[in-house]
Amino acid sequence: MSSDLPSDVHAVLTQLAEEGETAITAAEFDTARQTVATAETVSRNKLPECELRSQLLHGCEQVSAALDTNEHDAAAEYLRAMNRRLAAVDDDSLSE
Repeated sequence: MSSDLPSDVHAVLTQLAEEGETAITAAEFDTARQTVATAETVSRNKLPECELRSQLLHGCEQVSAALDTNEHDAAAEYLRAMNRRLAAVDDDSLSE
């Protein structure tokens, strides 16, 4: 993991994506929305301008949009994709 991405930020974002998916599975859509809003805030405030940040912010927007249109499976899949992206973070992932 890059030194540009603190391990606590990585852990929080991973946890939020997992909690969001769990909330969707449990049909707790308000909880999922709150979790995604928090992930968006963390991504915006704690990540440097980089590809990972852009991808996570895009994912948060897509999850919110999918939840708004009752496309719960799509929302859960975006969260799984965000988790896969976080799991793939390496030294090169934060470069422009």
